[in-house]
Amino acid sequence: MNTLLETQWKLYARYLSRSSAPILCGSWRSEVGFEILYWIPFLQAFRMAYGIKKDRLIAIGRGGSAAWYDMAGQADLYEHVPVETARVWSVQASQQTGSMKQNRVEPWERHVCGLTAASLGLTRYHTLSPSWMYALLAPFWTGKTSQQWLNARLAHAVTMPAPTMAPELRAKLPAQYIAMRWYARPTWPPSEKLLLWMRKQTEQIAQKLPVVLIDSFHADDHADINLGDLPHVVRLSALTEQTPLNNLAIQSSVIAQAKAYIGTYGGMAQGAMRWGVPTLAFYDKFGQTAPEHLALTQHLSLRTGVPFIVARPKDADGVLPLILGRA
Repeated sequence: MNTLLETQWKLYARYLSRSSAPILCGSWRSEVGFEILYWIPFLQAFRMAYGIKKDRLIAIGRGGSAAWYDMAGQADLYEHVPVETARVWSVQASQQTGSMKQNRVEPWERHVCGLTAASLGLTRYHTLSPSWMYALLAPFWTGKTSQQWLNARLAHAVTMPAPTMAPELRAKLPAQYIAMRWYARPTWPPSEKLLLWMRKQTEQIAQKLPVVLIDSFHADDHADINLGDLPHVVRLSALTEQTPLNNLAIQSSVIAQAKAYIGTYGGMAQGAMRWGVPTLAFYDKFGQTAPEHLALTQHLSLRTGVPFIVARPKDADGVLPLILGRA
């Protein structure tokens, strides 16, 4: 553990707490999983530890994710920057540092904070960069500290707030449904075998309860897997328009109202569990992701009582009834 870094953070946090100026938290452009499991709970722990009032905090998310933060102020990266530009920044970071994570404060981040402040009419403000969180919590991701150590630095609510679903969208959805999202990532590499398996499982589940496929464009390296037309399955993109400013907000509002969530293991599956939805997440090859993230998610599942089951395709027959038994 870096004691110098810890001291620097405490000094900066105290400095922020003694001011009355608004604090811009972000801008966030990284993975959904890190945002849900670490960044938002990190900010909540900071607020609670230093007595920061909610009306001083402004969350700068992207795609409408600021609605997850339980803060008085909300802003969005894509209000000021095109999705394509944010993708370029992520690629550049990956090439320069070997990671897409916001491990340091970049010029673009200061620029976005400045634009956000100007749009809100702020002439005096502070910033709180995700780079603080990445640096301070690194010992956990590298396996050098325990879950207890992490718990002392984060504040996880029993369930996270999810955006309210628009009445127009609610009217188009089934009364009860399973939310699904299948997308390619290192733990779920695209293949014909997996595609056939996903189609079969989706068809079988849809015979018991309607399925809403969560699909949209993405600003990260994840691409939706097209299952084709299936009976009793509707795509979210066919029900409502999703834009750079609202896609994550819309997706999370639909997931949060689902009877269960099934799909690729990753950030949105972790989000479903945090929004109180029983979740079944699948992986094919557990690579290029730290097992600590899975351990934290399962730890939170135990604490909250919300099921979070992770399995491989061959395990499906054994675990699907646990999720769907009461459908």
